Amino acid sequence: MLNKYPIVGVMGSHENPWNEYAKPVGELLARRGFNLLTGAGDGVMTAVAKAFTDVDDRKGVAIGIKPAVDYMGERLSEIDYPNPYIEIPMITPLSAKAQNDVMPFSRNLVNVMSSKALIILPGSHGTQNEVSLGLMYQKPLILFGPDAAFASFPEEPLRADNITHVEQFLDDVFGEE
Repeated sequence: MLNKYPIVGVMGSHENPWNEYAKPVGELLARRGFNLLTGAGDGVMTAVAKAFTDVDDRKGVAIGIKPAVDYMGERLSEIDYPNPYIEIPMITPLSAKAQNDVMPFSRNLVNVMSSKALIILPGSHGTQNEVSLGLMYQKPLILFGPDAAFASFPEEPLRADNITHVEQFLDDVFGEE
Protein backbone atom coordinates (compact mmCIF):
# COMPACT_ATOMS: atom_id res chain seq x y z
CA MET A 1 0.00 0.00 0.00
CA LEU A 2 1.24 3.46 -0.88
CA ASN A 3 1.89 5.74 2.07
CA LYS A 4 0.85 9.33 1.46
CA TYR A 5 3.03 11.85 3.23
CA PRO A 6 2.08 15.53 3.29
CA ILE A 7 3.98 17.85 0.96
CA VAL A 8 5.68 20.86 2.54
CA GLY A 9 7.00 23.48 0.15
CA VAL A 10 10.21 25.33 0.97
CA MET A 11 10.76 28.47 -1.07
CA GLY A 12 13.61 30.97 -1.04
CA SER A 13 16.53 32.57 -2.83
CA HIS A 14 17.97 30.92 -5.94
CA GLU A 15 21.29 32.70 -5.27
CA ASN A 16 21.94 32.51 -1.52
CA PRO A 17 21.59 29.06 0.12
CA TRP A 18 20.84 30.47 3.59
CA ASN A 19 22.37 27.25 4.99
CA GLU A 20 21.80 28.25 8.61
CA TYR A 21 18.04 28.09 7.91
CA ALA A 22 17.79 25.62 4.99
CA LYS A 23 19.76 22.82 6.66
CA PRO A 24 17.64 22.57 9.85
CA VAL A 25 14.42 22.83 7.79
CA GLY A 26 15.46 20.02 5.45
CA GLU A 27 16.48 17.81 8.36
CA LEU A 28 13.27 18.57 10.28
CA LEU A 29 11.02 17.73 7.32
CA ALA A 30 12.88 14.47 6.66
CA ARG A 31 12.78 13.41 10.34
CA ARG A 32 9.07 14.23 10.59
CA GLY A 33 8.08 12.17 7.54
CA PHE A 34 7.08 14.88 5.08
CA ASN A 35 7.70 15.12 1.37
CA LEU A 36 9.77 18.17 0.42
CA LEU A 37 8.83 20.34 -2.56
CA THR A 38 11.10 23.08 -3.94
CA GLY A 39 11.62 24.93 -7.19
CA ALA A 40 14.51 22.51 -7.99
CA GLY A 41 17.13 25.22 -8.60
CA ASP A 42 20.19 26.55 -6.78
CA GLY A 43 20.51 28.45 -3.50
CA VAL A 44 17.91 27.58 -0.85
CA MET A 45 16.43 24.91 -3.11
CA THR A 46 19.72 22.98 -3.30
CA ALA A 47 20.60 23.51 0.37
CA VAL A 48 17.25 22.31 1.73
CA ALA A 49 17.08 19.34 -0.66
CA LYS A 50 20.62 18.26 0.29
CA ALA A 51 19.85 18.46 4.01
CA PHE A 52 16.61 16.55 3.44
CA THR A 53 18.15 13.75 1.37
CA ASP A 54 21.15 13.41 3.73
CA VAL A 55 18.82 12.12 6.49
CA ASP A 56 19.01 8.33 6.73
CA ASP A 57 15.81 6.26 6.78
CA ARG A 58 13.53 9.15 5.86
CA LYS A 59 10.07 8.35 4.52
CA GLY A 60 9.44 11.28 2.18
CA VAL A 61 10.99 12.27 -1.14
CA ALA A 62 12.45 15.49 -2.54
CA ILE A 63 10.21 16.84 -5.29
CA GLY A 64 11.39 19.66 -7.55
CA ILE A 65 9.13 21.76 -9.74
CA LYS A 66 11.29 22.60 -12.74
CA PRO A 67 10.30 25.23 -15.29
CA ALA A 68 10.81 24.32 -18.93
CA VAL A 69 12.59 27.59 -19.74
CA ASP A 70 14.72 30.13 -17.88
CA TYR A 71 13.93 33.80 -17.25
CA MET A 72 15.09 34.68 -20.77
CA GLY A 73 12.84 32.08 -22.42
CA GLU A 74 15.73 29.69 -23.17
CA ARG A 75 15.40 25.96 -22.54
CA LEU A 76 17.00 24.97 -19.23
CA SER A 77 20.02 22.69 -19.14
CA GLU A 78 19.16 19.10 -18.28
CA ILE A 79 22.58 18.83 -16.62
CA ASP A 80 22.33 21.86 -14.31
CA TYR A 81 18.61 21.68 -13.59
CA PRO A 82 17.16 20.22 -11.40
CA ASN A 83 19.73 20.27 -8.62
CA PRO A 84 21.34 16.87 -7.84
CA TYR A 85 19.27 16.28 -4.69
CA ILE A 86 15.87 16.31 -6.37
CA GLU A 87 14.48 12.78 -6.52
CA ILE A 88 11.28 13.50 -8.42
CA PRO A 89 11.61 16.33 -10.96
CA MET A 90 8.30 17.67 -12.25
CA ILE A 91 8.77 19.66 -15.43
CA THR A 92 6.12 22.31 -16.02
CA PRO A 93 5.44 24.04 -19.31
CA LEU A 94 5.11 27.27 -17.37
CA SER A 95 7.47 30.22 -17.18
CA ALA A 96 10.09 30.22 -14.46
CA LYS A 97 8.93 33.65 -13.35
CA ALA A 98 5.46 35.04 -12.76
CA GLN A 99 4.77 38.15 -14.79
CA ASN A 100 2.95 39.68 -11.80
CA ASP A 101 0.82 38.61 -8.85
CA VAL A 102 -2.43 39.16 -10.78
CA MET A 103 -1.40 36.76 -13.56
CA PRO A 104 0.53 34.17 -11.54
CA PHE A 105 0.74 31.42 -14.16
CA SER A 106 4.23 30.16 -13.44
CA ARG A 107 5.88 27.34 -11.58
CA ASN A 108 5.37 29.47 -8.45
CA LEU A 109 1.67 28.69 -8.64
CA VAL A 110 2.44 24.97 -8.97
CA ASN A 111 4.80 25.20 -5.98
CA VAL A 112 2.17 26.85 -3.80
CA MET A 113 -0.85 24.81 -4.88
CA SER A 114 0.98 21.47 -4.56
CA SER A 115 2.06 22.18 -0.98
CA LYS A 116 -0.08 21.62 2.11
CA ALA A 117 2.05 24.20 3.97
CA LEU A 118 4.87 26.58 3.03
CA ILE A 119 8.11 27.43 4.79
CA ILE A 120 9.54 30.58 3.26
CA LEU A 121 13.23 31.41 3.57
CA PRO A 122 14.67 34.75 2.46
CA GLY A 123 14.48 35.44 -1.25
CA SER A 124 13.56 38.12 -3.76
CA HIS A 125 10.71 38.71 -6.21
CA GLY A 126 9.90 35.05 -6.94
CA THR A 127 9.78 34.21 -3.24
CA GLN A 128 7.62 37.27 -2.56
CA ASN A 129 5.30 36.11 -5.34
CA GLU A 130 5.01 32.69 -3.68
CA VAL A 131 4.11 34.36 -0.38
CA SER A 132 1.45 36.46 -2.14
CA LEU A 133 0.04 33.33 -3.78
CA GLY A 134 0.14 31.45 -0.48
CA LEU A 135 -1.87 34.23 1.16
CA MET A 136 -4.26 34.42 -1.80
CA TYR A 137 -4.96 30.68 -1.63
CA GLN A 138 -4.96 30.62 2.19
CA LYS A 139 -2.07 28.18 2.54
CA PRO A 140 -0.52 27.87 6.01
CA LEU A 141 2.86 29.58 5.78
CA ILE A 142 5.71 30.80 7.92
CA LEU A 143 8.65 33.07 7.09
CA PHE A 144 11.87 31.62 8.54
CA GLY A 145 14.98 33.76 8.73
CA PRO A 146 16.20 37.11 9.99
CA ASP A 147 13.43 39.71 10.18
CA ALA A 148 15.45 42.18 8.07
CA ALA A 149 15.44 39.70 5.15
CA PHE A 150 11.64 39.94 5.00
CA ALA A 151 11.36 43.74 5.21
CA SER A 152 9.63 44.00 1.81
CA PHE A 153 7.35 40.98 2.34
CA PRO A 154 3.69 41.15 3.41
CA GLU A 155 3.27 41.55 7.15
CA GLU A 156 0.53 38.92 7.62
CA PRO A 157 2.50 35.66 7.69
CA LEU A 158 3.92 34.14 10.84
CA ARG A 159 7.61 34.86 11.25
CA ALA A 160 10.29 32.80 12.95
CA ASP A 161 14.03 32.93 13.45
CA ASN A 162 14.33 29.66 15.37
CA ILE A 163 13.74 26.12 14.10
CA THR A 164 11.65 25.28 17.18
CA HIS A 165 9.10 27.86 15.99
CA VAL A 166 8.99 26.15 12.58
CA GLU A 167 8.45 22.80 14.30
CA GLN A 168 5.58 24.29 16.32
CA PHE A 169 4.09 25.67 13.09
CA LEU A 170 4.17 22.15 11.58
CA ASP A 171 2.57 20.73 14.74
CA ASP A 172 -0.18 23.35 14.51
CA VAL A 173 -0.83 22.61 10.83
CA PHE A 174 -0.50 18.82 10.82
CA GLY A 175 -0.89 17.85 14.47
CA GLU A 176 1.80 16.24 16.56
CA GLU A 177 2.92 12.85 15.32
